[in-house]
Amino acid sequence: MTNFLQRFNLFSKFRSRNLVFLGAIALGCLSLIAAFIFWFSPQITLGLVVPLTGDFAVLAGKDMIAGAELAVKQANQAGGISLGDRTYRFNYRVKLAIADDRNLPQGAVRAAEKLRREGAIALISSPKSSLALSIIQDLPNFPLVTAASGLGVTANQPSILGLGLPAEAQGNFLAIFARKTLKAKRAAILYDPSNSYSQAIAQNFQRTFQELEGLLVAPTTYLTTYKAGQGQDLRSQLLAIAEQKPDVLLLPNYLPDLISQGQQLQELNLKIPTLGGDAWAGLISANLPLLEGGFFLSPWHLQIPSSKNQQFVQNYTRLYKQSPRTNAALTYDAVQMLLGAIALALSGGYSALPKATTPEMIVQGYDQIQPFLGVTGTISKNLGRSVVINQIKNGEAKFYQQLDPQTLKLSP
Repeated sequence: MTNFLQRFNLFSKFRSRNLVFLGAIALGCLSLIAAFIFWFSPQITLGLVVPLTGDFAVLAGKDMIAGAELAVKQANQAGGISLGDRTYRFNYRVKLAIADDRNLPQGAVRAAEKLRREGAIALISSPKSSLALSIIQDLPNFPLVTAASGLGVTANQPSILGLGLPAEAQGNFLAIFARKTLKAKRAAILYDPSNSYSQAIAQNFQRTFQELEGLLVAPTTYLTTYKAGQGQDLRSQLLAIAEQKPDVLLLPNYLPDLISQGQQLQELNLKIPTLGGDAWAGLISANLPLLEGGFFLSPWHLQIPSSKNQQFVQNYTRLYKQSPRTNAALTYDAVQMLLGAIALALSGGYSALPKATTPEMIVQGYDQIQPFLGVTGTISKNLGRSVVINQIKNGEAKFYQQLDPQTLKLSP
């Protein structure tokens, strides 16, 4: 009897192990079948028009691809986009198609047209305004999300969503911040009126600062006439500004003007608190100390404390073994916004599934997802977007605060 029981126990263990083994195989097969069905199921294609050649490839291209790929990967891991009504409801895989704009307007047009022919139902473009505008002019009604900051990119264009900081809005934000947070009563400006970016920030800062009962004491202009690598001498202008005893000095200028102006402020030992727009984000670590203590704007910062942003930073760093930068975060939000708009626009039934997609339907989805809360903050076509205030401390650009346009008031 003992031998029989031993043989029976061995048989039972063998059978149990085999059942577990067969169960694991069956589960693995089911997973493979499910993956096969998903990856060969109908798909929604988003087009990414991005600079892969030229200097802008390093500043924007690689980051944009990384941000977009992370958003698409997460969408597909969650089962893709579920579209249709209760009777006909399907999950659609998200595909990312990429084309090089070569950092040229004509290259952006060719890339956008190529992606549309390949089935892209919406596009994400370079943050460079001239490239985004070239696409809009060629495909005026095609859904596009861009981080370009020029107001002309999004004005009166229902098919366009802008994620960037328009220069006009930057001037308003800086004036409000100067009056309400820094309690500045007197402000000076040094800007180039021949540069549309510099002029737009300066003019809107001046108007809003005065509306808030601030006093503009030295609106000083200059023209960028210096030779390459040789900054323009503005020491006499800076000394004249200092004599007016301003509480803040606005420098809404591009590089390398800004670097030269920072050097001259240091040479003259002028300790005027400085303000700037998002062009300051281009300052490398070696140049940041030139404007120590200064404040500037950006659409995003690594240290935004929201749980959504911190989760994004964690996921991105885990995947790519490095921290994200601004263009990665903006493109991540762009994909999320498009997927949300498409899901809402195409949720009306079988007839509204991707084969019947029209730009008008996606534009309707734009309206339904706003205001959108992303990793970069609140984004709204009508109200504007959140903005980050950075401060240069100990030679680093530190997160200072994030301002929401819906909560800002112009009263002093």
